[in-house]
Amino acid sequence: MKGSSIMGDLPKISAFGSDAKGRGSNDSDNGARETSIEILFSPDINRRNQLLKNSSDGETWRLIRSALAEAIEKFVTTGGPGIPPSTGELTHVARLGGRGNNYDFDGFFQTKSGSTLKLKIEIKRGQSIYDQPQFLQIYAKDGFMVKSTIPSYASWFYDNHLSSVSGLATERTPTKIEYLKKCFGTNYDVFPFTAKLYKLDTGGSITNKKLQAIAWQSIDEYLGELERDTSKLDLKTIQNRLHEQIGKIFVSWDPGLKSFNVEMFSADAMSINTNITFKKRPTGQRSCVLLENKAGNQIQCLLRWKNHNCLLGPGWQISLKDV
Repeated sequence: MKGSSIMGDLPKISAFGSDAKGRGSNDSDNGARETSIEILFSPDINRRNQLLKNSSDGETWRLIRSALAEAIEKFVTTGGPGIPPSTGELTHVARLGGRGNNYDFDGFFQTKSGSTLKLKIEIKRGQSIYDQPQFLQIYAKDGFMVKSTIPSYASWFYDNHLSSVSGLATERTPTKIEYLKKCFGTNYDVFPFTAKLYKLDTGGSITNKKLQAIAWQSIDEYLGELERDTSKLDLKTIQNRLHEQIGKIFVSWDPGLKSFNVEMFSADAMSINTNITFKKRPTGQRSCVLLENKAGNQIQCLLRWKNHNCLLGPGWQISLKDV
């Protein structure tokens, strides 16, 4: 949906429904919700009217726009970190694109005093940021989670397990330089082994079970090395990435309640101490690095594959749990 033009396909109201239909569908619905908000809060009235007046679901679109505007206005009345308490209205948003941005929209809030507040808005699905599967995702490449002298999970996986994965497809193993350059994308045709295994990796298949076993074993082994020597974790870099979340407004859409909940992280929520533990699956295999913040919450750093086990997108999925 990103980059769709005014003349392109309009988002469907079903993106704001309650069905959870799998990761691929969720990704599509996330994009559709962002496109919807981009249109509903466009500074161009003709574009807004594509949904508000010209759509057969216009009444529902108007309710969604009103719910988001009211939630933002109520939040700004109280204020938050970097946002002075103000009254006014959310006039329009500008959607941000590209991986260089760590939130979805710039929101422009016109105060009754005549000033304009620029809000960093991130759209989520659920009742609260505390029940999200992630508020931050970072690919498992050099420069995050572990110190520069320690191989990233992607690099370590190549050295220890990739030949087994490419062997399942009876295809060649790419060079390490080629692999680390391309393994974080979403195009399964990038390597012969990913193209073949993607087609075979269906729920319950032998290939699916083998890939999951390799993924879980490799993650357990990698986290085991970190558990044996936690000084390999780069807490300074982790802290810097968490501090980047301060100042963002997280807007969670709850399809059951049909409402938006607006929250911000406090400085304490995004400040970690030196307590480090590890979480295990029911199988006994490690899956997460657990950090504790100064607010008494748990920050879970789940090591996983975003796009099919052992194929593409090894990364750290960061979530906040209210324990």
